[in-house]
Amino acid sequence: MPVNQLPPVAKSFFAFCKKCDADRYHVVVAHTSAKSAKIKCEVCGSQKSYSLPKANGATKGAAKVTRTRASTESARKSSHNAEYEAMMLAQESSKEISYSVKGHFQLNQKINHPKFGLGIVRGVHMDKVEVVFSDEVRNLVHNRE
Repeated sequence: MPVNQLPPVAKSFFAFCKKCDADRYHVVVAHTSAKSAKIKCEVCGSQKSYSLPKANGATKGAAKVTRTRASTESARKSSHNAEYEAMMLAQESSKEISYSVKGHFQLNQKINHPKFGLGIVRGVHMDKVEVVFSDEVRNLVHNRE
């Protein structure tokens, strides 16, 4: 696909999704003008406007932003992974508990989440727990009846 031409309607192409915070395939829903289109993320379903890239100077800046975002994301994942590994070693002998919204969790307790996998509670609040998983830290609801 040429850089100065919009992809046809119903065609998929690779673009950055702000909601997913990652590069994803998007489907062209409609052309709104000669240089812009309405697109829909194939993963999260969010719709947004897409405009053709500007002249060469803007494209170089966009590539630099993408590289920076990728390096930041990999650094974030590696820091969570290091914390996750250290906490797993410390709690190696403890038993894991299946996650449930109705469950009550304590500090340094292993949780087996059906979607996110094995994690360890890093912080406990009245109705939420902060859990370190191998890929990132998530806040989960607990103590609901």
